[in-house]
Amino acid sequence: MIKVNLLREQTVHVRKTETTYSNTGTALVCLAILAVVAAAVGGWWFYITRDINTLTASRDQLRIEDVRLQGLEKQISQFENLKRQGQSRIEVIEKLKEYQTGPVMLLNHVIQSIPPNSSIWLTLLDQKGDNIHITGYTLRSESIPDFMSNLAATNFFKSVDLELMEDTKEAAKFSLVCMGATKLSTD
Repeated sequence: MIKVNLLREQTVHVRKTETTYSNTGTALVCLAILAVVAAAVGGWWFYITRDINTLTASRDQLRIEDVRLQGLEKQISQFENLKRQGQSRIEVIEKLKEYQTGPVMLLNHVIQSIPPNSSIWLTLLDQKGDNIHITGYTLRSESIPDFMSNLAATNFFKSVDLELMEDTKEAAKFSLVCMGATKLSTD
């Protein structure tokens, strides 16, 4: 049997909804923008991370260099301190040489007047005003006249006289009396 619908008006026309993809283009544009933004943020993050690593390595090298330079600075300050101490010692020595008078000059002239290889040793060097009394021993008595000649040659003494000479088996004892050529201070 066949059924025919004679009532056409009573039937409901139901339309099938077709899916339109008109919003899909907008979604693709948004997705593309999101991908570009994500790529830009990722690139920026990579660039910043690389800069941070580079700057961190540079900072570490600078800290190491700073420690090395601080050590060098300490050494330089120590050397400068030693230089200042040495310079002050040199100045003191120069001042002492400049102010050498009296007993220091006397002793220098007496020591320089001792003949080389003479085996002379002094036991007394006494100064009273311009008079200087020198007593000592020698293994060879012939070195006493050489010593006296050297003392006179310094022009520091007006006269050099032999006061005593005792020759024994071991050593010769001698005593000299000298008159200073310049006024010697006893300071």
